[in-house]
This record gives sequence, structure tokens and C-alpha cells, in this order.
Amino acid sequence: MEFGCRIARRTFLLLAVAALVGLPIPRRASGFTIISEAEENEIGKKADEEILRRFGRYRDQELQAYVESIGQRLLEGIGPTSFRYSFKIVDVPEVNAMALPGGYIYVTRGMLAMLNSEAQLAGVLGHEIGHASARHAAKQLTKALGAQILSLGLMALSPGGRENAGNWARVSGAISDHILLGYGREAELEADELGLRAAYRTGYDPLEMVAFLRAMKLKERLEALGYHGFQGTHPETTDRIVKAETIATILNAQGGGSLEVKANEYKARLAGLVYGAKQDNRRLRIYAAKGGETPSSVARDVLGDQHLAWQVATLNGIKEATVFREGDRVKLLPSSSEDVQGGQRLRLSPN
Repeated sequence: MEFGCRIARRTFLLLAVAALVGLPIPRRASGFTIISEAEENEIGKKADEEILRRFGRYRDQELQAYVESIGQRLLEGIGPTSFRYSFKIVDVPEVNAMALPGGYIYVTRGMLAMLNSEAQLAGVLGHEIGHASARHAAKQLTKALGAQILSLGLMALSPGGRENAGNWARVSGAISDHILLGYGREAELEADELGLRAAYRTGYDPLEMVAFLRAMKLKERLEALGYHGFQGTHPETTDRIVKAETIATILNAQGGGSLEVKANEYKARLAGLVYGAKQDNRRLRIYAAKGGETPSSVARDVLGDQHLAWQVATLNGIKEATVFREGDRVKLLPSSSEDVQGGQRLRLSPN
């Protein structure tokens, strides 16, 4: 069985390489929409208000500005776009990211805690930009509601359209029931490729997105997931990883200078990040490792329990046998509301 899987994977890689020579623009996910870009902007604007009212914006302006800056950097690498994009952190513990009509993009604090480098964050934001630029939300709404109902809902956005408020409620409900749960197999694969390309063009290592997908695969085995890209209607995770790794490897083979990962810089910004349910009062601690330390020794010497080595390794997306270099930043999860770096955010100068 394993041998057969290796043959299948090798065959897929050969076919993928042949198909990706010259890296052509990916085939667009099927579907059509009756929504104009102007209407899509209006839908997004109104839905954004509802999302923030429902979930709440995470109250860390410095971290919010950081995520926005990475999103805008990706857009600079993409070039002119149809929408005015925004990137926000919502105060939700689950691992998720989402794109609404008109370029409104969100990541949860749970997603930030899961990621382990700036390049991984760029990959996730690039994936969501891919959804928005391919207008997957508009296509999903058209498919879910049908042209007639959607047209009535859009009328509610126009001046004097209050009589159609009930139809807007149906549009809003479709956003929650469909878009926040994902866009379907073809759209997710398209967004994967668009996100990898965006990250690469902006100078980030696209293989970091592959590392994130592998970490999500492990998490998928351990617990139920909320991230829309891993719902049952989406591509099997292993298939996504193989395809993403193929594309990332081909992109990196193009050369063009060193690519950024920025793991330490990213983790440093997470000091004090609320982790899990608010009532648990747990926050991430960022530890500067000594050369030669391992997840096991850090768990023993810093957390006081060597059995937590698996937690240290999983939280940082590494193996328990990993040996840290001097100054490597390590995410730790104190058992309760322990002091997190004296309440101060750890700051690093950029490399």
C-alpha cells in the first residue's frame, strides 16, 4: 500500500511539473455571479460590521497593525486589485481565516497562535486574498441563493431598500452558512496556488505554507478542526500538501535571491497572545532558547514538567528531537495565568 502511494505521488509530481512549466496562470474555479464588483464591495462592507459585532476585534493594536502590514505587502507584490483590502484579527480561539466579498479578510487569534513564521502568515493571508481576487464569495452566494433571491437581497443595499431587509438577512445567513465554512474543493486548490504565488512574489518562502499544512494535518488527527480549508467538502489534506509542495518547490527553483521565513520575528510578536477560551486566562509566553536545548529540556526546566515536551514541539511545529539554536524563540503555554515576560511584549530587532 505504501509502495503504491509512493508511485502515485511520483506520477503526480511528474504530471504537475509538466503542467507547471513556465508557471501559467491557474485555471479559475468554475461558477458565475450576478454580483457586480461594486455590489460585492457593499456586501462586504455590511457583512464586515456583522462579523466584528459577532466575533469582536482582538484588542491588540500593535498586532493588528502587523497583520495589516503583511497583507498590504502581499498586495504590493500582486499589483493593482479590484478591491480595497483590509486584514483584521478577530477574537476567536479556533484556528480559522476567512475572506468575505470585497476583500475583507480575517484571521483568528487561534490561527496566529498556530502559525510559526511570518512566511506562514503570508501564505494564509495570500490564500484568502486568492479567494477574494477570484471572487469565490460572489460565486458561492449566487450558487447558494439563486439569482432571484440574491437580486432582492442586493436591493436591500440600495437607498430606500429597507423593504428588502428580509432578503438581506438571507444573504447574510448564506455568508455565515457557506462562505465562512469554505468554498469547495476547486476553489480551495485555486486559492492555495494563488496564495503560494503571492507569498513567493513578495519574497517569502512558499515552502513555509507547506509546513503549516503539515502541522494542520497533524492537528486534524488530534482534534476537530474549524479552519475552513479542512472541512469535509474540501480537498483531502494529504492531496493539498502534495500539490502545494510541488508548486512551492517549482517556484523556489526559479531563483531570484534568498527567501524570508522570519520565525523568530513572528513568534516575538505573539508574547501575551490570549490562547484558548478567555475564561481559561492563558496567554502565550515566548522563551529565548539557549543553544543545545530541546523541547524536552525546555518543558522540564521552564515549564516544570518534562512530559509537556510534546506540547512544546506541537505548538512550535517541530519534532521533540529538535535542538534549538541560541536565541531561537519558542512558544510556550503556561498552565494558568502565569506572568508572561513580566507583562511586556518581547521585542526583537529585524535580521
